[in-house]
Amino acid sequence: MTHRRSADLDALRSAYRLLRRISTLAALGSFVVYVVLSCYAPGLMGAKIAGELSLGMALGVLQLVVTFAAVFWYGRSAQRSVDPLARAVRERTAPTGRNPEAAR
Repeated sequence: MTHRRSADLDALRSAYRLLRRISTLAALGSFVVYVVLSCYAPGLMGAKIAGELSLGMALGVLQLVVTFAAVFWYGRSAQRSVDPLARAVRERTAPTGRNPEAAR
């Protein structure tokens, strides 16, 4: 039984780690690209793309969209992949007494 619990916890850790890395790299990666472009290509970032809207301003707004998308994706993916694993681990390790609420 201990080996099964260990395998379940390893699967849960792995799923959570992958989910955390992907969402963090998406949000942080886009921010780093934005900052690097702002520092090393100010002419490009100041280029007008529509009226008074510059590329830098458009990428700044896009940064917000990417961050919210990463948070939304993280929550949705956690519900689909991590939460069922956590629920299964919790059910397997719950005490089998008369009052399961007392263990919480």
